[in-house]
Amino acid sequence: MRFAILPIASLLLALPACEQATPAARPAVAKSGAAAPAAVAVAAPVAARSSAPAALTAPPGTDRPLACNHEENPACATAIDPKVAAKHGPEVALAGTRYGAGVTLPASIQVSELMANPDKWVGQRVRVEGEVEDVCRMRGCWFALKSDKAGQTLKFKVTDGLMTFPVSAIGKHAVAEGQVRKMPLDLEQTRKVLAHEAQEQGKPFDPASVQEPMTLVRLDGLGAVIADDK
Repeated sequence: MRFAILPIASLLLALPACEQATPAARPAVAKSGAAAPAAVAVAAPVAARSSAPAALTAPPGTDRPLACNHEENPACATAIDPKVAAKHGPEVALAGTRYGAGVTLPASIQVSELMANPDKWVGQRVRVEGEVEDVCRMRGCWFALKSDKAGQTLKFKVTDGLMTFPVSAIGKHAVAEGQVRKMPLDLEQTRKVLAHEAQEQGKPFDPASVQEPMTLVRLDGLGAVIADDK
């Protein structure tokens, strides 16, 4: 069995989407003005906070749940445990564009450490950082973060409408915070997941090319800050 980090979501309402939320206004993206190095940074609290709630349950301003069809998409975004979402301190001020709840943990763990022993971190709120390698081309509902280990990436995944990451983020430094998710998939589920990823990126996919099931490990997003410049 191999490990993989993948973006996933379902297609609803006959619209191209990672997973389509019920109509609602998207949360605004705010800028933070404090400087921050690439590694761990702790600074004065950010002056303005986003109105988006920490828990990924519904878009701001609505009580309607986000759509997640596990039959069509076995690894679509799942609501973060409210207890995990509530466990945080003051927001850390980092330079760049802020998404969701921003970043509140003072220290990052290495992506390679998380991937080497995901069971240690499953269900916990963690902070990671690195260079953005790729972004969902369909709805901007995830970005892939380069690990400190060559050839390894971790996907930071949110449900459509909560955060939207631009393709221009590729190559920029990002600090991301969320709940670690581990999802063992059977062979059929694995093929569905990979087929959806290929559709998101506009790439061809042959289900017969996949002969082994995988276990998906990712970071379900609470907040992030992406540098404005490369």
